[in-house]
Amino acid sequence: MDRCVVLVDAGYLLGAAASLLAGEPARSRITVDHATLIQGLRERAEAETAQPLLRIYWFDGAPDRVPQPEHRRLRVMPRVTVRLGALTRSDGRWAQKGVDAAMHAELTELARNRACSDIVLVTGDGDLLPGLMSAKEHGVAVHLWALQAADGDYNQSEDLVAEADERRVLDRTWITRAVRTKELSGACAPPPVPRPEIAAILSAPLPETAAAA
Repeated sequence: MDRCVVLVDAGYLLGAAASLLAGEPARSRITVDHATLIQGLRERAEAETAQPLLRIYWFDGAPDRVPQPEHRRLRVMPRVTVRLGALTRSDGRWAQKGVDAAMHAELTELARNRACSDIVLVTGDGDLLPGLMSAKEHGVAVHLWALQAADGDYNQSEDLVAEADERRVLDRTWITRAVRTKELSGACAPPPVPRPEIAAILSAPLPETAAAA
């Protein structure tokens, strides 16, 4: 089938966006216009592959796999399918479970069924290498997209980069169409205005200044 499919690892994409724009990978530091982001992914995929889009798969984690508000917004958008893994907390940090396995299964199934001619992978996870190689063996062209790394280096598995048919980097200009940093709460309050009698004391000249005058 001459059409393209996009598989998005949301943890990678939005974590890398937070690192690039806010200096840390916490997704709580950014706000996302999902409609604009999905439209940007679709337009870029169709332009890069020269094929019409079949579907965008959005892979993400959620506590107990319960869709969060952003997932409910995404899954009613045209041509978007949401796949959720678990989101667990360990040692004070959140971690996705099952997302890479779900991406691997979808990638290999699409290729095996010849559902598309081109697959765009937006991920950095080296665990997807076997799925990528399997897709290539089934005659599918695999395009690997990275988000610009905050430190200017790779933020993807080098094995993925080496095996992909095409690689592109989504730069800061591209991602800021849909992602912004949040304003930090607790901004500094304006300094208090002193009472009139204190203001008079503070504005009075120093003794040596008065003597010189």
